[in-house]
Amino acid sequence: MQMVSTWTEKGMPKNVLMRIIEENYQRSVGPHVRSLKQYEAFSSTVYGELMPSLAHEIIQITGLKEDSLFLDLGSGVGNVVVQASLQTGCTSYGIELLKAPARVASDMREHLKVRCRMWGVRIGEVELEEGDMLKSKRVDELIAKADVVLVDNKVFEESLNEALKPKFLDLKDGAIVVSLAPFVSSLNARVTERNVDDISAIFEVTERSYYSGMVSWGNNGGSYYVHRVDREGYSKIRERFENSRVGLSRSTRTRRS
Repeated sequence: MQMVSTWTEKGMPKNVLMRIIEENYQRSVGPHVRSLKQYEAFSSTVYGELMPSLAHEIIQITGLKEDSLFLDLGSGVGNVVVQASLQTGCTSYGIELLKAPARVASDMREHLKVRCRMWGVRIGEVELEEGDMLKSKRVDELIAKADVVLVDNKVFEESLNEALKPKFLDLKDGAIVVSLAPFVSSLNARVTERNVDDISAIFEVTERSYYSGMVSWGNNGGSYYVHRVDREGYSKIRERFENSRVGLSRSTRTRRS
């Protein structure tokens, strides 16, 4: 255990982390592959999951740490939820609508606790819920405290993406939403007087690439999107437009008089 004790200073080696995650996945999900179908274990051709390598990258670039709160809206079998808490020690919460994957997620959490004791490593708190992310009181309670929110919305209907947007208004400044489809209409669109009232105007968005083998729904790469809440920048832009409106109003009144 002397080697394990040194990990607290440098972090768990990635190869060890990935081994624990894969062993736990195979133990938890493997027996249920047939019933889950779209959750085929680490398949590269079936839609459904972020692979551990992409989850690892997202966890790193968003700066998750031990005192962070991570939310996964549509968490499936819970693979990213448990990886976030194992990789960083953070508190994680996942919600999944479908009964079968939600049940497997609970098994995954319990099996990982056992595996962590075997390896002598620690995992952060993991909370799972079976339910609708749009109706969950727990989501409404936690989102205001969240540091990072993951939404694998690759095939979400536009109506669901739009319904999620109002929840982001409760995010704190600096919070991050990571998604597989952007929550803004255009990444290069300027905030104008016409769209300044759109909820997505609070986000500063970065597009990043993922590569073959990093998702389970295809062999090709693609993009994911990192939305950072920037209320200060948004407030300045909004104030500028409001001042412009006031100036225009005064100018109009002056001409009329």
